[in-house]
Amino acid sequence: MENSPVDVATKWFTAYSSGDFEGMKRLAASDYVFEDPAFGRLEGKRAIGMYKMFISGRDKTEAVWNVHEVKPEPTNPQKAVVRFEAVYKFNGRPVTNQISSNILVVDGKVKEQIDSFDFPGWAAQSLGIFGWLFGSFSFLQNSVKQKANARLDDFIAKHPEL
Repeated sequence: MENSPVDVATKWFTAYSSGDFEGMKRLAASDYVFEDPAFGRLEGKRAIGMYKMFISGRDKTEAVWNVHEVKPEPTNPQKAVVRFEAVYKFNGRPVTNQISSNILVVDGKVKEQIDSFDFPGWAAQSLGIFGWLFGSFSFLQNSVKQKANARLDDFIAKHPEL
C-alpha cells in the first residue's frame, strides 16, 4: 500500500536524510504538528520550517540522520514508529542522539510527528558539564526550548517563502 503510514514515514525520513526539503514539504499535511523535548510543540509553518533550518544548516553541523527501523504502530493503523539516530555537532560538540518518532499519517500526508529522546543525555553531550549536571532539571529544558524557538523564529523571519 503506497500511502501506508510505514511507506509515508519511510519517504519522509528518506527525504530528510537526503536533505530534500521540498520532498518533505510535499509529504507534510497543511496542519502538520511536530513535538519534541527541545522545541516543544510546533505547528504548521513553524513545524516544517524547523526542518528547513536543520537541512540548510547541515554543512555547519555535519548532521547525518540514520534510520534504524520503521514499523507500524501496534495500536493505531494510522501511525508508524521510526527509530533513528541523529549525529551532528552542536556548538562544536559531537552529539549522537537516539530518537523514537511516532508519525501520524492521514490521507497520505504526515499530520503529526512526536519525537522522544533522552533529554539529559542530549544535554550532557551538547552542553558539556553544565548539561551533565542540570540536564534533568526543568529549568534547563525550558531554557533550551526558549533558545531553540527563538532561533527558529529568526530563521523563519529570514525565509518568508516558508
